Amino acid sequence: MKSTDPSIMTVTDEYVKRLQAECEQVKRQRRIESGDIAAADVDPDLRSFGRHIAGCVRKGKPVRVPSMRGSEWGHVLRALELTRAMA
Repeated sequence: MKSTDPSIMTVTDEYVKRLQAECEQVKRQRRIESGDIAAADVDPDLRSFGRHIAGCVRKGKPVRVPSMRGSEWGHVLRALELTRAMA
């Protein structure tokens, strides 16, 4: 038995057909555009974690990345960018 509920991961064909029959548009999620984080604004703990990741990558060692919020992940990625720029 197939489910007619819309899928969370992808838009299913059945869902699109149902919306077309009801003359509605498929709702798409919009990406939130945010500017670059200034080097001085990066959290020092997350910046050191970014340096740790970069060092492990250079040595070919695995890195355990803990779960973190999106904002924290952005700080780590920005720290990696800054570390690569300085290298």
